[in-house]
Amino acid sequence: MGVTIELNPGVCARYDRGMLQNIAHETICATQKIDLAQKKVTISIAIVEESDIQRINRDFRGKDRVTDVISVGDYSDDLDVTLEDSQEIFLGEVILCYNYIVGIAQEHGTSIDEEFYAVYVHGMLHLLGFDHGKKMFTLQDRICHDIKLRFSHL
Repeated sequence: MGVTIELNPGVCARYDRGMLQNIAHETICATQKIDLAQKKVTISIAIVEESDIQRINRDFRGKDRVTDVISVGDYSDDLDVTLEDSQEIFLGEVILCYNYIVGIAQEHGTSIDEEFYAVYVHGMLHLLGFDHGKKMFTLQDRICHDIKLRFSHL
């Protein structure tokens, strides 16, 4: 499986495209739900300000508040992705609010990078058809733990 990451300019420049690709690849593989081994997967990542994510959250989700991540997928669920005939898949966009993530990191006593990658994994899981629940959060914790072990600088 090949993973391509499209980044908006700005804060994303602080994060290595290869690292973001590795995390996306590991997240997809860890789900064991979707076989994308023979596919080329593209994911868009956008970093936005609080006012922008609040507007997106309000307009698309009916929740008038700032949040850390919003995922906008091109597929309705994992079966929809699996049935895709094309060898190239645009999985969707992960929209992250960097300043909000910084605040969460400070609250949790974690590094900004660790929190950023955890929120990114969370957004990726939504793109892959997961909804909030024990299964999703357990998988997210496992993926983040594995990433932290592999990349000790987090």
